[in-house]
Amino acid sequence: MSAIPLTGLLRRNLNSIIPITAFIVLILGLRTINPYFLATRDSVVTLVLDMSWFLIAATGLTLVILMGSFDFSVPNIVKLSAIICGVFYEYLGFGVIPLALLISLIFGLINGLLLARFNIPSFMATLATGIIAEGIAQLISGGYIRVIVDQNFIALATATIPPGIGLPAIFYWAIALWAIGIFITLGTPFGRKIYAIGSNIEGARLAGVKLVKTRMLVFMLCALYAGIAGILYASQLQGSHMHIGTLDTLPLFASIVVGGTALSGGIGGVHRTLLGVLIIKWLDSGMSMVALDLNFRMVTFGAIALIMTILTIDRRRVKIIR
Repeated sequence: MSAIPLTGLLRRNLNSIIPITAFIVLILGLRTINPYFLATRDSVVTLVLDMSWFLIAATGLTLVILMGSFDFSVPNIVKLSAIICGVFYEYLGFGVIPLALLISLIFGLINGLLLARFNIPSFMATLATGIIAEGIAQLISGGYIRVIVDQNFIALATATIPPGIGLPAIFYWAIALWAIGIFITLGTPFGRKIYAIGSNIEGARLAGVKLVKTRMLVFMLCALYAGIAGILYASQLQGSHMHIGTLDTLPLFASIVVGGTALSGGIGGVHRTLLGVLIIKWLDSGMSMVALDLNFRMVTFGAIALIMTILTIDRRRVKIIR
């Protein structure tokens, strides 16, 4: 058996090598800029609060991308879910949680129907539903900041575990939901169907995968994750406002491709998303440390996403966007 050439081996493992290398370089760079980076509990808590809701949303979005589709409505669903909590909590109490989740699921169902039943490309369908979600959030909030004062709701995200010395509860929610996402994709027949559709949609159909049902369920699951992220973010912020998620579309996609999930589908997975989120959120933190302009940071995220897409996409299986 002939040995695999070194260049071929490296090419085959780019999805793993690049994120890990980038992560190590990033940590060394941030510690150089700020020796206190990750050196104190306060700095760790700040980073945890910044990345946890983001990881939840990115986990759901990863499922859609694995299937070879896109969902640009995720940040808008996060926003709408948080706004629902901020506006209606005083009337419904904890009953606002199932309401926010139900509305999120409805958006996911609509996204899935538009793609699977009406063959509307996912990028166009989710752009439209995202605008609708944004409009609804504006209508019900009036554009005002909404404050939640109930400490029981606030504790959903901010209670420290162990009490007083541990990390905020939202971190444990995020890790648990990320682990569930890993189990779904790597440990269930449903997950294998997601990979099959992303790898070869026609082959999946011929193998007996129910494309309409599976694609609808994936979009609903993605929206559910976005809804949970919005609820916990509202708990963390102790309220909601219209700026939630406004600039997060590009970083969300960047975190997924940086983690090693190809936009062409079928390559990578939820298990890689945590590393991508850490890289993007910590890079954002580092650029904030040196007071880089927000526009420059967005350009950086766009460039990173583009470069990683070029390096990791499997051009033999590039498909028309679904």
